[in-house]
Amino acid sequence: MRSITDALAMIRAIRAQGGAIRAWGGLLNLPQIIGGLIFLFTPEGAAIFLTVILTLVIAGQIHRRAPFSRLIGLCHLPWLVLLPWLVFRLFAVEHGAVVTLWLGYVSITIAISLVFDAMDVARCLRGECRFSWAP
Repeated sequence: MRSITDALAMIRAIRAQGGAIRAWGGLLNLPQIIGGLIFLFTPEGAAIFLTVILTLVIAGQIHRRAPFSRLIGLCHLPWLVLLPWLVFRLFAVEHGAVVTLWLGYVSITIAISLVFDAMDVARCLRGECRFSWAP
Protein backbone atom coordinates (compact mmCIF):
# COMPACT_ATOMS: atom_id res chain seq x y z
CA MET A 1 0.00 0.00 0.00
CA ARG A 2 2.91 2.36 0.72
CA SER A 3 3.98 2.10 -2.92
CA ILE A 4 0.67 3.57 -4.05
CA THR A 5 0.69 6.33 -1.42
CA ASP A 6 4.29 7.22 -2.37
CA ALA A 7 3.28 7.48 -6.02
CA LEU A 8 0.30 9.69 -5.12
CA ALA A 9 2.51 11.89 -2.90
CA MET A 10 4.95 12.29 -5.80
CA ILE A 11 2.14 13.25 -8.17
CA ARG A 12 0.84 15.83 -5.68
CA ALA A 13 4.35 17.28 -5.17
CA ILE A 14 4.97 17.60 -8.91
CA ARG A 15 1.51 19.01 -9.61
CA ALA A 16 2.11 21.63 -6.92
CA GLN A 17 4.99 22.99 -9.01
CA GLY A 18 2.52 24.01 -11.73
CA GLY A 19 3.52 25.20 -15.18
CA ALA A 20 4.90 22.99 -17.90
CA ILE A 21 5.89 20.14 -15.59
CA ARG A 22 2.31 19.81 -14.34
CA ALA A 23 0.94 19.91 -17.88
CA TRP A 24 3.48 17.36 -19.18
CA GLY A 25 2.72 14.94 -16.34
CA GLY A 26 -0.98 15.06 -17.17
CA LEU A 27 -0.45 14.80 -20.93
CA LEU A 28 1.86 11.82 -20.44
CA ASN A 29 0.11 9.76 -17.79
CA LEU A 30 -3.62 10.48 -17.94
CA PRO A 31 -4.16 9.23 -21.51
CA GLN A 32 -2.13 6.11 -20.70
CA ILE A 33 -4.20 5.33 -17.61
CA ILE A 34 -7.60 6.19 -19.09
CA GLY A 35 -6.92 4.49 -22.42
CA GLY A 36 -5.36 1.54 -20.64
CA LEU A 37 -8.55 1.07 -18.65
CA ILE A 38 -10.80 1.53 -21.69
CA PHE A 39 -8.76 -0.91 -23.79
CA LEU A 40 -7.71 -3.16 -20.89
CA PHE A 41 -8.86 -6.30 -22.69
CA THR A 42 -6.54 -5.71 -25.64
CA PRO A 43 -2.87 -6.73 -25.40
CA GLU A 44 -1.75 -3.13 -25.94
CA GLY A 45 -4.17 -1.68 -23.39
CA ALA A 46 -3.20 -4.19 -20.71
CA ALA A 47 0.54 -3.71 -21.38
CA ILE A 48 0.28 0.09 -21.28
CA PHE A 49 -1.89 0.14 -18.16
CA LEU A 50 0.37 -2.25 -16.24
CA THR A 51 3.51 -0.42 -17.37
CA VAL A 52 2.21 3.01 -16.38
CA ILE A 53 1.23 1.69 -12.93
CA LEU A 54 4.65 0.05 -12.54
CA THR A 55 6.47 3.22 -13.60
CA LEU A 56 4.41 5.37 -11.22
CA VAL A 57 5.23 3.04 -8.32
CA ILE A 58 8.94 3.11 -9.22
CA ALA A 59 8.86 6.90 -9.63
CA GLY A 60 7.16 7.24 -6.25
CA GLN A 61 9.93 5.24 -4.61
CA ILE A 62 12.65 7.31 -6.29
CA HIS A 63 10.86 10.54 -5.30
CA ARG A 64 10.45 9.37 -1.68
CA ARG A 65 14.21 8.78 -1.40
CA ALA A 66 15.37 11.74 -3.53
CA PRO A 67 12.61 14.32 -4.12
CA PHE A 68 12.71 16.00 -7.53
CA SER A 69 15.76 14.00 -8.63
CA ARG A 70 16.54 13.79 -12.32
CA LEU A 71 16.98 10.08 -11.72
CA ILE A 72 13.21 9.77 -11.64
CA GLY A 73 13.51 9.22 -15.40
CA LEU A 74 14.87 5.76 -14.63
CA CYS A 75 11.30 4.74 -13.81
CA HIS A 76 10.63 4.73 -17.57
CA LEU A 77 13.13 1.95 -18.34
CA PRO A 78 10.29 -0.58 -18.87
CA TRP A 79 9.13 1.59 -21.78
CA LEU A 80 12.39 0.88 -23.60
CA VAL A 81 11.11 -2.67 -24.01
CA LEU A 82 7.46 -1.84 -24.54
CA LEU A 83 7.78 1.08 -27.00
CA PRO A 84 9.21 -0.90 -29.95
CA TRP A 85 6.49 -3.53 -29.47
CA LEU A 86 3.79 -0.83 -29.39
CA VAL A 87 5.08 0.75 -32.59
CA PHE A 88 5.19 -2.67 -34.22
CA ARG A 89 1.61 -3.40 -33.10
CA LEU A 90 0.49 0.03 -34.25
CA PHE A 91 1.52 -0.72 -37.83
CA ALA A 92 1.18 -4.52 -37.99
CA VAL A 93 -2.23 -5.06 -36.40
CA GLU A 94 -5.53 -3.69 -37.65
CA HIS A 95 -7.10 -1.53 -34.93
CA GLY A 96 -10.08 0.76 -34.89
CA ALA A 97 -9.44 4.47 -35.43
CA VAL A 98 -9.66 5.35 -31.73
CA VAL A 99 -7.22 2.64 -30.64
CA THR A 100 -4.84 3.60 -33.46
CA LEU A 101 -4.89 7.27 -32.42
CA TRP A 102 -4.39 6.34 -28.77
CA LEU A 103 -1.49 3.99 -29.54
CA GLY A 104 0.10 6.65 -31.72
CA TYR A 105 -0.30 9.27 -28.99
CA VAL A 106 1.15 6.99 -26.31
CA SER A 107 4.05 5.99 -28.56
CA ILE A 108 4.93 9.59 -29.41
CA THR A 109 4.67 10.92 -25.85
CA ILE A 110 6.68 8.01 -24.45
CA ALA A 111 9.39 8.49 -27.10
CA ILE A 112 9.61 12.18 -26.18
CA SER A 113 9.69 11.29 -22.49
CA LEU A 114 12.50 8.79 -23.04
CA VAL A 115 14.58 11.50 -24.74
CA PHE A 116 13.98 13.84 -21.78
CA ASP A 117 14.84 11.00 -19.39
CA ALA A 118 18.14 10.28 -21.15
CA MET A 119 19.06 13.97 -20.97
CA ASP A 120 18.09 14.11 -17.29
CA VAL A 121 20.15 11.06 -16.36
CA ALA A 122 23.13 12.48 -18.28
CA ARG A 123 22.78 15.78 -16.43
CA CYS A 124 22.60 13.94 -13.13
CA LEU A 125 25.79 12.05 -13.96
CA ARG A 126 27.42 15.48 -14.47
CA GLY A 127 26.31 16.55 -10.98
CA GLU A 128 23.01 18.32 -11.75
CA CYS A 129 20.75 15.85 -10.00
CA ARG A 130 17.89 18.13 -8.94
CA PHE A 131 15.54 19.84 -11.35
CA SER A 132 16.06 23.59 -11.47
CA TRP A 133 12.35 24.19 -10.91
CA ALA A 134 12.30 22.02 -7.76
CA PRO A 135 11.78 23.64 -4.35
